Amino acid sequence: MALSKLVIEVKANEGAARDANPHVPFTPQEIGRDAAACREAGAALVHFHVRHADGSPDTSAEGTAEAISEVRAHSDILVLPAAANAPGETPAGRIANLLDTASDPTTRTDLLAVEMGAVNLDRYDAAQGRLLSEDRLLANDHAAIRFYLETALRLQIAPYLVSFNVSWTRSIEVALDLGLVEPPVAIGLILGGPGFVAAHPATTRGLEAHLAFLPDRADLTWIACAHGANALAIAAAAIERGGHVGIGLGDHPYRELGAPTNAELVAVVAELARAMGREVATADEARQILGVR
Repeated sequence: MALSKLVIEVKANEGAARDANPHVPFTPQEIGRDAAACREAGAALVHFHVRHADGSPDTSAEGTAEAISEVRAHSDILVLPAAANAPGETPAGRIANLLDTASDPTTRTDLLAVEMGAVNLDRYDAAQGRLLSEDRLLANDHAAIRFYLETALRLQIAPYLVSFNVSWTRSIEVALDLGLVEPPVAIGLILGGPGFVAAHPATTRGLEAHLAFLPDRADLTWIACAHGANALAIAAAAIERGGHVGIGLGDHPYRELGAPTNAELVAVVAELARAMGREVATADEARQILGVR
């Protein structure tokens, strides 16, 4: 069976600093310009965290709306903004920045990221042999998951189901059985580098462990990325297995390639895909593949 065109997702910034790579975009204006360059290079989807000029997080609805507007003013790339995941926030508060912008087509998100489980987020420094923290917990129970998915259904926003490990993937199957997700279904498989032990390892074996437990359905689309590691290590495996690829400075600074921009990273993945016989999806094609209304 012929594989679909490859969707390339940009992981634009997350909480990355600029000390390792100065090209990390922070402000809505920088995110808009960066997304346009990535779209030109072959990306169809951009995930970003809105940040102030000093790099601190901006979880306000106003900041989110401005960033989405800036992206849309420069290109047709699909948007997947981060929720306001402040510690101790309620489920409604965590996505308030996205709900408050949903009524306006110029500021409405295309997809809603839904983490499908709970996990320890503490980072491990292997070089120093120590944890950098011991109290970072993402508490995401099934009541919260149901709230996010029912909200997405009500607003007709495509959910982007995030999985760090097999238990989260099994929760995806539960959500499908309960009718909380309308196909086609977009899934983000988050693999982790040496310091991000919450997720499957960012290796081919780690990816295959994820895939072994995905529901056997033709209406599922998965995108693999590598948080805290070089996504090019798993890109070819994802492309060959019919998946899609997420890459960006939010996950890794890519000093091994110099100090590339997000657009330059996208171009590397696009070139790899074409060399392997898969064409790269446009934003309109990705809209169909990912189930964006």
